[in-house]
Amino acid sequence: MRIQILTDVGNGITLPINYNHLLVGVIYRFLAESNPEYAGFLHDEGYHAAEKRFKLFTFSQLMAERRRILGEQIHFRSTLTWFVSSPMEQFLSHFADTLLTEGRLSIGSHQLKIKDVTIPRLPRFRSEMEFRCLSPIVMSAVRENDGKRRMHYCLPDDPQLSELIRQNLIRKHEAMHGRAPQDNTLVFHFDDSYIRRKQGRVTRLVDFKGIKIRGILCPFRVSGSVALIQTGYECGFGDKNSAGFGMVEV
Repeated sequence: MRIQILTDVGNGITLPINYNHLLVGVIYRFLAESNPEYAGFLHDEGYHAAEKRFKLFTFSQLMAERRRILGEQIHFRSTLTWFVSSPMEQFLSHFADTLLTEGRLSIGSHQLKIKDVTIPRLPRFRSEMEFRCLSPIVMSAVRENDGKRRMHYCLPDDPQLSELIRQNLIRKHEAMHGRAPQDNTLVFHFDDSYIRRKQGRVTRLVDFKGIKIRGILCPFRVSGSVALIQTGYECGFGDKNSAGFGMVEV
């Protein structure tokens, strides 16, 4: 399930172009004001699957019809749209509790009045679907380079990308339900024609608290397990979802 939030920006607001950490701060503050114990659990522990831990939420970029990038800043001049998604009812209930009580978002030094809050209907999940990104998809893996093991961010043509995303979704499903899905098949493929039209310029480098993260903004097709596809829709595809990566829409 996801929440759609519309906020007023008055005469406009300016944020750093790398604003993901500000939105993470909004989410944890809302959770803490509603239920400090749950916020602490999510921040420090999260949901476990084997040796992996997941927060099981994601969020979109801030979207506006009128926006302009000015160097290291971005200026929004019209209503902001923001989506927050999680399959965990506890997360959404605590987040929404503070959201509706306060009636505003505090992003950096800006106090934004909330114009509307809605819960979009879930799509009908099928074994073959097409999505577009509301935030970049990140898939990382540790690989050897010059004799050293380093963190590597996959590009759209990485031959292991589909399998890494499949394994990641299986672990998220296990963290949510305590078991793997009965059907664990999944094939993931970015839209080649879109990549050609963009001349390969479909990646974005995001600075998250000093960490450079390479993500992909490109429509994609996915087929296989309906349960895994729904997991990706609700939790985010790829990794680093709780830092604002991997949110999609049909």
